[in-house]
Amino acid sequence: MGKKKDIVEEIIEKQPENIEDSSSEFLEDFILETKEHIDNIEMYSLTLETEPENMDILNSMFRAFHTIKGLAGFVDQQIVQEVAHQTETLMDYCRKGKVKVNRKIIDLILTSADLIRKLCNCIELSRDNNFIKAVNQHMKDLASLDMLNLEEQHQPSGNSPELYSKKRIGEILIEQGKINEDDMNEILEKQKGIYSQLKLGQVAVKEKKVQAKDVIQSIRMQEDARSAVSGTSTSSNDTHIRVPTHKVDNLVDMMGELLIIQSLIEQEAASSFDTSNSIQSNLLRMARIIKDVQNLSMSLRMVSLKSTFQKINRIARDTILELDKNVKIQMSGEETEIDRNVAEKILEPLLHLVKNCISHGIEGEKERLSKGKPAKGQVEIKAYSKRGNVYIEIGDDGSGISLDKVYQKALEKNLIDSSVNYKEDDIVNFIFLPGFSTADTVDNISGRGVGLDVVKTEVSRIGGKIEVNNQPDKGCTFILKIPINLAVMNGTIVDIMGTHYIIPTLNIKEIVKPEESQWITVKDNTCMIKVREDIIPIIPIREVFGIEHEERRSAEIVAVMELEQKLKALPVQSIVGRREIVVKPVGSEFRDVDFISGASILGDGKVSLILDIETLFKIGV
Repeated sequence: MGKKKDIVEEIIEKQPENIEDSSSEFLEDFILETKEHIDNIEMYSLTLETEPENMDILNSMFRAFHTIKGLAGFVDQQIVQEVAHQTETLMDYCRKGKVKVNRKIIDLILTSADLIRKLCNCIELSRDNNFIKAVNQHMKDLASLDMLNLEEQHQPSGNSPELYSKKRIGEILIEQGKINEDDMNEILEKQKGIYSQLKLGQVAVKEKKVQAKDVIQSIRMQEDARSAVSGTSTSSNDTHIRVPTHKVDNLVDMMGELLIIQSLIEQEAASSFDTSNSIQSNLLRMARIIKDVQNLSMSLRMVSLKSTFQKINRIARDTILELDKNVKIQMSGEETEIDRNVAEKILEPLLHLVKNCISHGIEGEKERLSKGKPAKGQVEIKAYSKRGNVYIEIGDDGSGISLDKVYQKALEKNLIDSSVNYKEDDIVNFIFLPGFSTADTVDNISGRGVGLDVVKTEVSRIGGKIEVNNQPDKGCTFILKIPINLAVMNGTIVDIMGTHYIIPTLNIKEIVKPEESQWITVKDNTCMIKVREDIIPIIPIREVFGIEHEERRSAEIVAVMELEQKLKALPVQSIVGRREIVVKPVGSEFRDVDFISGASILGDGKVSLILDIETLFKIGV
């Protein structure tokens, strides 16, 4: 492998001026399929680093590059084909024990994956001089393995007979009933004549005998058959179909609109018909069906955090290597599911936090040892779901946040008022102030404060919140609370002094109409209520909502709420109803209102704010 020089230029010279013309109708499927394989390759690489002799992983990576090579050849993406072929050969050496897997090998594999992904994202890169130089250098790096004196001959980057199964594409198409033998013979004759430069599958599609997807599916089946012969297996996609994401998004949006219309109809029906009327019963039946369809549509958009964590792990690995730090990355909760749109939006904030933990949170080995800590630092990333939200914690066992340094830096930047006596939590949150993050902050503050205002802004845009658990010289943990989806939740609508608010139904334990004897007053302030044997603190309405009336005098009933086995009571005038509501993010004018997590349009067409229970539990007693 690797006697070639400037191979990319040689490929381009042989290509037509517009390389997309001959295969543009196949390109979309090729790109989608190749990206899936690249995602798997990156995941395999991370496993391979800790299990370099894992033959299952080596075989899986070999198959992935081999399939990419075959697909690239079909759509005339020769640069992708050549990179995949060279890397496939490297993987073959590793499988046969001729090359020992080490960090250099894994870096070469990841570079191949990066180059192929970049080309998939922008085909025009094949004409970019800088990109061509990068590919050429990578080819030379792969070729440097010749120093191992491997003289084994390899097939050119076309269809390598020993790597494919015995069945050809044409035979598979006939067996699948996609084409008959007469049409296949006609295609073979034309391939020998006017289409001598095209592959059989391309001729079949050009002559409109089969669809491009059928040919690509046959290539996958050919790979599956080859894997079966070698004693390995790949998963089948026969029970799955691909649906464009915009169609799923439109379905979810329409379900949200349908729920709003349903609420309007229910409200009108309630005022026009009694409960015994058949219209009411039919509406209830329709509501159940709509809820089932809504749950199904939402499940279509749910994805695990596995891919997100995989990308984080990759960036973390590169950061550790670049800084030459001794850090262990530990992850848990990859199976936690979240809305796909949310997963895409939280990637950048998570990457920023992880890089901060590694580069600024974790001390150097000498400093750690002087503090009595292990030489190897640890960054832990974990995810879990609870009560309609996903929590992602990113923490380290490093130096933590120095409150004095944060306060002084905020003072220097004129971001705070020197006359105010700030609490510790307030000082920690200074790191999220716009303008606080500067290069000087990186040097002077114990590892925090670089661009975290951007992180908070991005998390807020998806209706999430971020908290900091800081322990100086022991470490720091960022806790992100993110809604599982951005579309629908079950909410209870309550009336608080004439205004309707929404409480997540999951947080309501019971509704109580209190007697006078149940109120508990301390220093002329009614601050608790007794419900059976429990003494429950009251959420102070005056402090939260800016209402002057005393809670106990204005409240008709009390909503007892539960969070993490703790109870608090919210005095309300009435319970308006409970229903599935469409969640909308609040505007910028509400982003600084901590006790609001979102908004929704009710059945009467009015907008109602959704209360953030965690924030309410932190207010008052």
